[in-house]
Amino acid sequence: MIEDIHMRIVKEHFAAASVGQEVEFQVLVPADRQEEERLPLVLHLHGAMSSSKSLELARPFYDDLLQRGEFPRAVIACPSTPTAGGFYLDWPGGAAWETLISDEFPEHLAKTYGPFTATALIGASMGGFGGLNVAFGAPERFAAVAAISPAVFPGETPHDVPEKNIPSVLGELHRAMGRGTGDAAAYTRNSVYGRARANAERIRRAALPILVDCGAADEYFLYDGAAYLHDVLKELAIPHEFRLVEGAGHVGPAAETRTRDAIRFLGGALSRRA
Repeated sequence: MIEDIHMRIVKEHFAAASVGQEVEFQVLVPADRQEEERLPLVLHLHGAMSSSKSLELARPFYDDLLQRGEFPRAVIACPSTPTAGGFYLDWPGGAAWETLISDEFPEHLAKTYGPFTATALIGASMGGFGGLNVAFGAPERFAAVAAISPAVFPGETPHDVPEKNIPSVLGELHRAMGRGTGDAAAYTRNSVYGRARANAERIRRAALPILVDCGAADEYFLYDGAAYLHDVLKELAIPHEFRLVEGAGHVGPAAETRTRDAIRFLGGALSRRA
């Protein structure tokens, strides 16, 4: 690992109208960025029970790949979002966390760091779910999406998902997608599969680069959902890259390599857009 840090991290917060509260966030930018320099934006979405500190942990990967020429100069930003009551979903009559990610947060960042040349999404676990949902909802707006161990389920209705695939926090997400009542229509609207099916032609037309990466030994059985997503995207003729990493768990020794590879995937997509 190259030790010279060529990117600096900024910690801020702003009053977000979409969620009705202050949102803390962190931004990673090239240390020598000029005020007039136009760069792409990467929205880095953290997983459950985490925060914007996730970006601090990923900082060495971005910096190293930047120095190696495998990732372009960019603005990378990560907002702190809640797990229960959040999940990167819009809640009827309540906080709209998806709207925060897709609209308000990038607009806020653009006031300081924009206008941006392109926007890409990367997320792990809950963040992978959020990134895919946002990208599939408006594929024309994004340069790429990379989902690492995304929290997606092997089923498309509230009743299709086996109990083994919805333990603990995953069960909370599963219920939240159906508004806690098993509302099938709401579940489909909040589902990565529902959005892929509804917007398949738009996703193909946008030529959205998509990476789905999951460990074949994921402790939460997320490989079942990742494989199901792979099959759905194949059925819909949506080009994507699918990686099922043998021996890899949800976290663990392979996590660093997989995160670096996902960032590299985004780097390639952003460089092609330059």
